[in-house]
Amino acid sequence: MSILDTENILKSINASLKSKKLYPVGHPATIAPLKKTFEQVTETLQNQKSFALAIVNEALVVEDDLIEDSEQLYPDLLEHMAAMNIDAIIFENGLSEKEVNDAIDIIGGEPLQGDKLQQQIDAMAITHILLKTIPVGKRNVLEIYNDAVGAIVEVMDEIRMGNIPRSEPVNSIVDEMTTTVFEDENAIMGLTMIKNYDNYLFNHSVNVSILCLSLAKAMGLTQKEIHCAGVAGLLHDIGKTGVSEDIIRKPGGLSSEEWEKVKQHPTMGSKIINKMEKMDALIENMVLTHHVKYDHSGYPNTENKVHPLTQIVTISDAYDALTTLRVYQKPQDPVEAVKLMMTLSGRHFDPETLKTFVNMVGLYPVGTMLRLATGESAIVIRGNPDNPPCPVVKVIQNEDGNTLDDPIEIDLREDEQRRIVATINPATANVELSRFFENEAKESES
Repeated sequence: MSILDTENILKSINASLKSKKLYPVGHPATIAPLKKTFEQVTETLQNQKSFALAIVNEALVVEDDLIEDSEQLYPDLLEHMAAMNIDAIIFENGLSEKEVNDAIDIIGGEPLQGDKLQQQIDAMAITHILLKTIPVGKRNVLEIYNDAVGAIVEVMDEIRMGNIPRSEPVNSIVDEMTTTVFEDENAIMGLTMIKNYDNYLFNHSVNVSILCLSLAKAMGLTQKEIHCAGVAGLLHDIGKTGVSEDIIRKPGGLSSEEWEKVKQHPTMGSKIINKMEKMDALIENMVLTHHVKYDHSGYPNTENKVHPLTQIVTISDAYDALTTLRVYQKPQDPVEAVKLMMTLSGRHFDPETLKTFVNMVGLYPVGTMLRLATGESAIVIRGNPDNPPCPVVKVIQNEDGNTLDDPIEIDLREDEQRRIVATINPATANVELSRFFENEAKESES
């Protein structure tokens, strides 16, 4: 997309908002810029799935490019987005001219925020333009993570009481996690290292949701598809509420009868989602088929078509399960988990989706514990896509094995002495990754 195309779209949107203040509805001066906006955005969407503009540090950013002097060039657009607490406008393939007109009417109208803004969008049936809002009183990632755990606990409690869970809390927390994935992906990915044995099902559900959102983003999917992936990840195991806790927690192998009960959980989960309001059919399909493998083995045996995006949940579920202590398995470190999954490419996992996942988590995924050539121990806190063998780490133990009070952040690209010599099992080093990343999240907000 050229700079000229970007400027033309921004000019048209700004002119549309400005004309609304100067002329009555239906005046030719209001119709012309709206029509031009629709034509220009539609032309852009012929070559890409979506077109996004956002406010970052009070300046406009379009498709990751900072727009210089945006306050002077597009004051009406910035003013109205700020008044509505909108931090991004995303146009998607399939939008109609009416949706463009209605969206501009909302943005340029009476300031609405939060639920009221969403209600207006729903009332006008705008489905191909997303107005992403900044949560009031922006919260840190640990608060968001804990609220996601609370949301899935509430969902499962409602199911056990025989009720149909409300969809609003689920959609709301997934929206908030999505925003965090786009703004601070490394921080929230670090929290997927929280592996609470006693609350495995809840933490696992949230971790899978985060991994799904990150993978869907890396695949370049639409906002709707990203949202569906996040919700499906959060709810993929809700059918286990219908399986005895004794079976879920049983150490060792299951009897054939017990295994048949476990295999029913995707079907039970999809039936629950079918009864929930505002749940896309894609979410139901992803939950139903998340244990159907790429080669069509697995369960349940279903005649329903397996949506290709279901592999997002399948891969995310497998990765979190492999890296978690279970009653019947020891956890694998992230590097070994990825290696194992790669051996199953083409059988259990779609090769292209798995390749994107591996590129996303990197050669040394966030949460990998490393032994450095200096004898120090470190934890990966983020990858370096331009140099995967050299991630950014925090040194947590010195060469004598003593824990540092203040971990040292090191970019291994810039320190040749601290090259990686091996990965470490955190359990053998007496390190709690969940506590480490919880502290990281707290410190980032202090």
